[in-house]
Amino acid sequence: MLRSPITRAWHQAGLRSLFGGRVGRQLRTFAAVGTALLAVNVLLYTFAVLPASARLAEQQGRYADLKRQYAEAVLFQKQKQALTGLRMGALAQKDVPLLIKDLVQMARRLNLAVGAINSDIPTPGAGGLTVLTFTVPLSGSYPNIKRFIYEIETTDRMVGIQDLRFDTDRSAVRIDMKLVTYLREE
Repeated sequence: MLRSPITRAWHQAGLRSLFGGRVGRQLRTFAAVGTALLAVNVLLYTFAVLPASARLAEQQGRYADLKRQYAEAVLFQKQKQALTGLRMGALAQKDVPLLIKDLVQMARRLNLAVGAINSDIPTPGAGGLTVLTFTVPLSGSYPNIKRFIYEIETTDRMVGIQDLRFDTDRSAVRIDMKLVTYLREE
């Protein structure tokens, strides 16, 4: 757009009067303060907020690691107590005949015939425990044998079933049950 020299002069005078007077000084002050605040904001964000957010992310990761380590330590202490109790609950060598007697009585109470019980040679295990396995031959009805197995699985004694071998005929089920227990050293 073409302007005449008069229009040009008038605009220059208007701008000059706009920025030259009292209002002009206020606008310059406002612009300077705004620019300074923007610069302070950029500096604050660069030197305070960004490093703080990086530290926060690092601390959150460290907190998660410490929380996981604490949970593992608590679990370890619980397992350690359980294993100590397990070791204390293990049978002594002198208690084995009582265990066998209890198993025979349990089988007879369930109307099962019990054959000769054979024991393997005890083998040393970890943690001062010895592993003892023995075979219990039983014969009787299937529901009674099933109930005997349930009784073994839910007993408060440290006895587990290692192996089962079934044989059937017309009147009864015959089973060879290999049981395992742990003996503590005295």
